[in-house]
Formats: sequence, structure tokens, C-alpha cells
Amino acid sequence: MAEQSMERIQQDIVRRHWLASAGALMFSLLFLIQALTTAAAYLPALVSGIVLYWLGQGVMLYFIASGRTQSFTDPGITLLVMIWAVIFLSYTLLLCYDCRALVLLAYLMILPYGIFRLSWRGFLGIALLTMAGYTTVVLVLHHQNRLMLVAGYELIIGAAFLISLMSYSLLGREIGVLREAYRRKNRQLREAMGRIEELAVRDELTGLYNRRYLLSSLERRQALANREGLPFVLAFVDIDHFKQINDQHGHKVGDEVLVELARLLRDSVREVDLVARYGGEEFVLLLNGLTLDTAGPALERLRKAVMKKSFSSAGLPLTVSAGVSQYHSGESSDELINRADRLLYDAKRGGRNRVVTESPDEEEDFSPLLV
Repeated sequence: MAEQSMERIQQDIVRRHWLASAGALMFSLLFLIQALTTAAAYLPALVSGIVLYWLGQGVMLYFIASGRTQSFTDPGITLLVMIWAVIFLSYTLLLCYDCRALVLLAYLMILPYGIFRLSWRGFLGIALLTMAGYTTVVLVLHHQNRLMLVAGYELIIGAAFLISLMSYSLLGREIGVLREAYRRKNRQLREAMGRIEELAVRDELTGLYNRRYLLSSLERRQALANREGLPFVLAFVDIDHFKQINDQHGHKVGDEVLVELARLLRDSVREVDLVARYGGEEFVLLLNGLTLDTAGPALERLRKAVMKKSFSSAGLPLTVSAGVSQYHSGESSDELINRADRLLYDAKRGGRNRVVTESPDEEEDFSPLLV
């Protein structure tokens, strides 16, 4: 999903660059036509400038389209593209002042390219650079006696151009504010969706995986075991006399006990294993790559770790009972779970605070073994 999103963004960037290039190509042709009629002496220099501009434009497009700019803060290198265009237009105006009307329009055509990427400060910077480029060219032409300045007229043209640039900058600022608000809403939406997805597979109280995720994970592990022959063990762990804890100390303390036990269970298994809250005070452990010979002692160590710890703010002692069964190839999830549940019942019936595993030699009519 993330790769598809990045690919779509990349396609949008390339498309915008091609659209901008199409506009630049049309203006380049208009500059050539204007120069042919009014500034033929400067035509070779103008052609050289146009060729140089398009070489730079082609290099930038290559880097964008090839994905070499994806690691940049701005993969579309928007600011560089706009600065390159401002330099080209200023050079064109220097060679062909009769192209001024076209150049002024082209200057204004640059600014919308940055609306969806630049901050308003970046937008203002480009506007000021554009104004500085235009003013510098006018002063250079006047200094070279190629332009007779009419102060009032040039001031009006300059003021109108500056107002247009500032208007675009203000528009860019407003769009930037909207864009940031849109990003913020999208971020909040992603966080909310992530929270919803988390709640769909996590138990809200303990943070462990819930029964739904456990069952789907169990199906995947069954398929892997059937295909690759990899063993795994399912263990039911239940808190002894949990109802008495709730009755005597209240549900708040009971919740604290569940949370702390969940943390202990999670910290006691490997990353490849899975711990889930099955419901109430029952937890399920899926232990990958283990058999009954290795899982039994592991559960016994866990049982002893629970006995050594005090739980909740009340400092309560706690014991657990566990039933451990190993997956047999081809059996259903219900069969595996029911076997472990019956073994847990045997542990409860046998006095609690114990681990009972099935006999490794039996599948259907198993004999419980006390660890």
C-alpha cells in the first residue's frame, strides 16, 4: 500500500513537471517568433539560451522521473525548477526587450507551479527574486543605452507587476494554510485509522492481541506447520481464584492484575511467539518451534515467575494454572483449543497452580501429564 502511494505521488510530480514543460515550450516558441521580427541580431544568443534552459530542464526531469529525488524533502525540486525558469526569462528579457509583455506573463506563469509545494515564505522569496530579476534587467538595459526609461510608465508597469506577484504570494500563502490543514487532518485520520486497526486486533485493557487475532494467527501457523512440518504448542493460562480478587479488592485491582500479568507473559516469551487475551482471566500462548518436551518446562518457569511476583497496587500474590497441547497435522483450530482447554480444566481440578500437558503419545484420547 505504501509503495503504491509513493508511486502515485511520483506520477503526480512527473505529470506536473510535464505540464509546466509544455507551457515553457510554448513560451520558448513565442520568444523565438518575437525575436525574429524585432531582435534578429540577438537571435543566436537567444537560441543558445533556450537550448541551455532545455538541457537543464531535461536533466531535472530525468532526475525526477527516475526517482533519484525521492529522498529529498521536495521530490519535485520545485524551488530549483522555478529559479531556473526565472533565470532563463531574465536572460530572454535582456536579449529581447521587445519580448517584455511575453516575459512578464511568463514570469507570472511560473508562480502557480509552486502553489502545491512551496511554503508561503518560499513563495514570497520566488516573487521577490522574480521582481529583482526584472528590475535588474531593466537597469542593465538602461545602462547599456538599449532602453530609454520613461520613469512614470516604468513605475506603473513595475508597480502592476509587483502587485501581481504579491497577489500570487498571498494566494500561495492561503493555499499553503489550507494544505497544512489538509495534511494535519490526514495525519489525524491516519492516526485514528491506526488506532481503529489496533483496537480490532488488540485487547484494550492489556494491550495483548485479542481472540480474533489469535484465531487468524493460529490458522496461519497451522498452514505453515502442515506445509513445512514446523511444530508449535498452544497453552491456556488462567488466573487462579480471580473472582475472589474482584470480589475482595474490586474490579480496579482486578484490572491491574490482568495488566501486570499480561506484561509478564509478554516479556517471558520470544518475539516469534504470540500472547493473546482469550477472554476474562484466560490467556493463550502460541509457542513456535516448541514441542511438549520443551514447552512444559517453559510454562513451569513462567508459573514460578508468577508466584514470586506481587501484583497490583495491593501487592497481591498470584498463581496460575496452564494446559498445554501440541498441534497435530491436519487437525482444526477448535480441536487444538479444546484439548488445551480440557487440560487447563484438569489443572484446575487437580488443585490449581500447576501446568498440565497432554501425553505426547496420544492425539484424540490423550492422557494428561502433570509438569
